[in-house]
Amino acid sequence: MRYLAAMLIVIFSTSASAKWVQFALGTTGPAYYDDSKIKDLGNGVISIWEKFVITEEVLRQSIAVDPSFKDYSYTVTKGNINCNEHKFARTAIYAYGKNGALILSYSYPEKDIEYIDIAPKSMGEELMRLLCPEK
Repeated sequence: MRYLAAMLIVIFSTSASAKWVQFALGTTGPAYYDDSKIKDLGNGVISIWEKFVITEEVLRQSIAVDPSFKDYSYTVTKGNINCNEHKFARTAIYAYGKNGALILSYSYPEKDIEYIDIAPKSMGEELMRLLCPEK
């Protein structure tokens, strides 16, 4: 019983410590980054967490593809920005329901993590501009 109580405290204190800052409003809804979990990985690379709250239209499209997404509310992703090379790599993705229940969870194997160019005038470029140190 103590173990369960300790685990619940860790889970809720971790999620409560997130400091989500809105940085864009995309076609799928508002986009945020967690200001409290930005990590410098060295060599100009930072690790970030993003949160995307979906619109009703995206919800309808998601349900059409997979009915288990009927309560889909938002997605949290982890990724790396290579500030020196202007590239981004997604490393994990988690989809959550309206009640906070996990719907989907996927962490990319190290061998499958691929950096791609950050498109000009994109949400990725805005995030890079906000979070990468100026030279």
